[in-house]
Amino acid sequence: MASRWPVFITAKNVPLKALNRALLLIQDFEFSGYPEDSRWLLLHSKTLPSSRPSATTPPITELPANDFASSNRISESLAKINAFIRAKETALEALDISPYTWLVIDEKGFDTGTCLVCERFYDPTEDEEGNPIGYTDVFRACRAPFEKAWGMTANLDIANMGFEDYVDEEKGEDEDGVWTWSFPGGVEQSDERDNALTALRDGGFID
Repeated sequence: MASRWPVFITAKNVPLKALNRALLLIQDFEFSGYPEDSRWLLLHSKTLPSSRPSATTPPITELPANDFASSNRISESLAKINAFIRAKETALEALDISPYTWLVIDEKGFDTGTCLVCERFYDPTEDEEGNPIGYTDVFRACRAPFEKAWGMTANLDIANMGFEDYVDEEKGEDEDGVWTWSFPGGVEQSDERDNALTALRDGGFID
């Protein structure tokens, strides 16, 4: 059974229609059935659910209270989310929620149609005693278009591609510690996505 990928919102004031649009655009319309195959889970509370939750798909008709909203710099917000995930790692895995890949949407993301695809860093080297280091407490984040979030997250999740394949390694991290998206190709045309957007718009759930 496929695990859920958590989505965190750090923007303090999020119009409901903007959130619905973002949650639709991050879905996969190329390789998966929508909405039945969605894997995104909006985590808005630091109190985890008691059982494996269903995926979050739009429309959302009411904005929940959000424990992760922050006016801090994005680097600080990302660090706090990583600390939360590390502290809840065992509980998240028990709920089949990934503690290895997650998504963050900040104020800039809603303004620019982008999100932050985050990955827990896996160190393939060995320590001084010759033991594999493996997963660390360090994470990396790349700002990617909403429509590219699924593909990047899915490939990172199964180690089909690496973080470096998606980012501008020459540029490196910006001052907030975020990497720049640099994957060939633009956003593909999708009739299925367009139809889903039209249905949400007709229902008054997005503009």
